[in-house]
Amino acid sequence: MNTRLIHIILVAAALLATVAAVTAATSSAHNDLTPQRQKARYYYLEGLRRQMDDEPAAAYEYYRRAAAIDPSYTEAASAYGTQRLAAESDTLQSRPELARSLALMRPFVDKYPDEYNEALYYAYIAARVDSLKEAIRVFERTARLRPDLSSTLIHLSEAYMADGNVDKALDALSRYETIEGMNPQVTIKKISFHLSRRDTVGALAEASALVEFNPAEPAYSILKGNLFEMANEPDSTFAYYEKAEKLNPDYGAAKLALANYYRQQGDSAMYDSKTYEALLSEDFDLGQKLMMLEEYLQKLLTDKQDTARGDHLFSVLSEQYPYEPDVLDLAARYSAAKGNFKEACEQIGYAIDLSPSEEKYRGQLMTYMMADDRADDAVKTYRELEAHMTPSRNLMVLYASAAQMADDFDTAIEAYRDILRDIAPSLPLDTALAAQNIPASIQYDDLQRLSQIFTSIGDCHYGQKRLDEAFKAYDNALTLYPDNTLALNNYAYFLSENGGD
Repeated sequence: MNTRLIHIILVAAALLATVAAVTAATSSAHNDLTPQRQKARYYYLEGLRRQMDDEPAAAYEYYRRAAAIDPSYTEAASAYGTQRLAAESDTLQSRPELARSLALMRPFVDKYPDEYNEALYYAYIAARVDSLKEAIRVFERTARLRPDLSSTLIHLSEAYMADGNVDKALDALSRYETIEGMNPQVTIKKISFHLSRRDTVGALAEASALVEFNPAEPAYSILKGNLFEMANEPDSTFAYYEKAEKLNPDYGAAKLALANYYRQQGDSAMYDSKTYEALLSEDFDLGQKLMMLEEYLQKLLTDKQDTARGDHLFSVLSEQYPYEPDVLDLAARYSAAKGNFKEACEQIGYAIDLSPSEEKYRGQLMTYMMADDRADDAVKTYRELEAHMTPSRNLMVLYASAAQMADDFDTAIEAYRDILRDIAPSLPLDTALAAQNIPASIQYDDLQRLSQIFTSIGDCHYGQKRLDEAFKAYDNALTLYPDNTLALNNYAYFLSENGGD
């Protein structure tokens, strides 16, 4: 349950609920009040005043006292329950306490069923704390008493769906349309309800109603085409996608729908053509186009197809956005995926020039350099970036790995030790570790990371032929995480090479 959402909803409903409560409270005959009720009423009215003055903490306390003095005082109990729902307290937001808050509100809701703001708010919250039967009961009653409040039927349909009753959910939406007339958003909701039980026939009937409602809207034709695709009717799918494109030749969604259709049909030429047109469309922003192109490129690489096709499509974004770092980033990743690390370095370098504070670009440049057997350049890149930013742990790991790859073992070991200090400042680094040396505060994931770092230190020491230091580092790695397979493998191999057991 999203307690923050409940809090926001409460703020929106508070004034209406308060007005309803004031009306109910003042309708009682004062002469009939018992001393207990009179005292509770004093606290309750003071709570209302504090709430209207935007003093929620004080209002909460006054409502609590009123409800405690006279538990049968439905107005006070409801106000107290409502305030408890809004309190951002872990205890009050636990399931038992949420149920108690609803129980405090229920007598008022049942005593004054015509107070629809209170009723709808109560039912809405009940649905969100999984009291679905109770939510449905109150929504149904409100819909019956106030048929003019058609929005109640929308809430009722959602509660029915959450309770697994699709037929009643659809019926509630149909009743809404009887009152309000055709509504595309409601029809789309009905389509989703049909699809929840794999009823493509019912969903298609609703989509047909949408197309008839506004035959000039291409989005409805695409929706109907999507449903035909789900029903495995490719001819009808294509017909409605093509219809959508004819209705609006510049509509990007139609281009993308046709591109996906051609891909599934194995027509790579038309797939490329429609994807190209979609990338040219002004309907999509840069982020959407990047996602579209990245998906396209991934399919090419996965299927081991001609990457020249990807180069052609990439030219669309390159020409549209020649100075966008995100485009250059994708270009670099694509080049790296093709194994062209020199080109990847050049492209990500341009992205760095345009966005020098973007850490991930620096890391990618180092990664591409290392993949291109340029570990020395990766070390140099790290030292240059220190003038622009404080390196993160991930960059520190890359730097240590690059130094190790360049056989600069002293630099690598010192960098790895810096990472160890960053993860666990109190961990002794120059002695053999025992279980009692490991701080209990270290998390399990960090134990694995520390073990990996000690393994790398061991590898560096072995590269320097400092066997005792290497084996001590492997021992530490295994003390921290006994299942470190790389440490076990390297330790065993190097022992066997040097006459060990």
